[in-house]
Amino acid sequence: MNFPELSAIKAKRNQLGIKQNELALKAGVSQSLIAKVESNQLIPSYDIAKKIFLTLESLEHSKERTCKDVMTKHFISIQSSKHIKEAVELMKKHNISQIPVFNGKRNQGSISESGIYGKITEGISKEVLLSSKISEFLEPPFPTLPSSTPLSVALPLLKTINALLLTDKDNIMGIITKSDVL
Repeated sequence: MNFPELSAIKAKRNQLGIKQNELALKAGVSQSLIAKVESNQLIPSYDIAKKIFLTLESLEHSKERTCKDVMTKHFISIQSSKHIKEAVELMKKHNISQIPVFNGKRNQGSISESGIYGKITEGISKEVLLSSKISEFLEPPFPTLPSSTPLSVALPLLKTINALLLTDKDNIMGIITKSDVL
């Protein structure tokens, strides 16, 4: 495992806004050891340095916002047995561009404006498409993540997907889209 230079300990501790004694307590070392390491008076063993850096990393993530902090709790979804026309009406009414699709409580897929538009440009008549069941034109389901996931983990995923469904004990609790992050 590669660690930053020892001089990074003080900078990271200050960035997190914690005192030497708090870091020492959480890392299971003495405050004087932290002070000596930060003032270059002591080079700690590998095990001690590892404890300090892992503690700093843990503290950094504990202060980070989670997906739960930005998710939309009351989100629009639709059952796969409904017609595409109903999905389009929901998208218009709520000014959204995609909807998770469920079969009961099971995440079955998604439907989006771009997917519907794509079918029309492929030559399927608008009337036939709108009267079709959503289950006939399902797009892949949105990935799920625990709602406690750090936001920094979720953000890169939203570069390539439209939304993330967030869970707590296997129950879907909310959704994150790019607009939620913005």
